[in-house]
Amino acid sequence: MGIGAREQEKLPQLMAFVLETFRWRPVSAGGFAHKATKDIVWKNYLIPKGASVIGNVWSVGRDPAYFPDPEKFDPQRWLNTEGKIKDDLRSYAFGFGRRVCPGQHMATASVFLNTSLLLWAFNIRKDPSSPIDELAFTESANTHPLPFKVFFEPRAASSMEGIKELLEDYGV
Repeated sequence: MGIGAREQEKLPQLMAFVLETFRWRPVSAGGFAHKATKDIVWKNYLIPKGASVIGNVWSVGRDPAYFPDPEKFDPQRWLNTEGKIKDDLRSYAFGFGRRVCPGQHMATASVFLNTSLLLWAFNIRKDPSSPIDELAFTESANTHPLPFKVFFEPRAASSMEGIKELLEDYGV
């Protein structure tokens, strides 16, 4: 069973959460280099043929003209007045142009599905004795958060074993 746009449209709040996650802490903050295939003039700047160009994903996601209060994690910014995903905002976290990540749809569906399963199965809360450092990420081309503590409390069943049984029943 695949998960696609139709399923994502049925849960716009969850899809907005996924899109905001990609914007707020992109996997590849700096993006990857592209090469100009011809001379390009942009705002009185010349980008010569053969030059390396890097689309800075981190900077794009923090442009206050498009993302007011950019450091705030706010999934609602992706929703229109009808509560549906906006058409005018696009996810750029997977790159740009001809070199955009070919796995972007699979990755988005995977994050959407795994997030929905986590939220279905558990109440997740912070450990009050161990504050989460929201800036603690690895320093690498593909970043991920450093370890932190949270509590996973069974929600869809009365115990962790019950959650495992439910997931097995659903074929997950």
